[in-house]
Amino acid sequence: MLARWAYISTNRLKAADIEERIQQIVNVSVPRNRALNVTGALLFTGRRFAQYLEGEPSAIDELRASILRDPRHEDVRTIASGAYSHRFFVTWSLAYTGPSQFVAEIVDRSLNDTLEKGDVSIHALVQILSEFSIGGRG
Repeated sequence: MLARWAYISTNRLKAADIEERIQQIVNVSVPRNRALNVTGALLFTGRRFAQYLEGEPSAIDELRASILRDPRHEDVRTIASGAYSHRFFVTWSLAYTGPSQFVAEIVDRSLNDTLEKGDVSIHALVQILSEFSIGGRG
């Protein structure tokens, strides 16, 4: 059985070293997710994070607890969680899309819509994560 967890959170990182700190998150997350057999995607707009994780329930619980304790996030809002039948990000231990001012407004609109509608609009968020993700295969 697979589980999933999708959340949106507010960034607490300082602007001065944000790119370096995000790269650290990716560098730690890729091997950790691979070791836990977790796949998924991370999106960062500069203001918010959105992440979709999928894998064994115990692995998802471990990552959720870690993220909820992480001081780089605040106002972590669960959008979807629980048992799920299949993976969306089969080969990506962490697909990542970096901060992009060009798409930030479009993405923020989608994140706001997802926050308002919850699980009903999770497929739109997964589609955005898929289309904007770069790298992270592994």
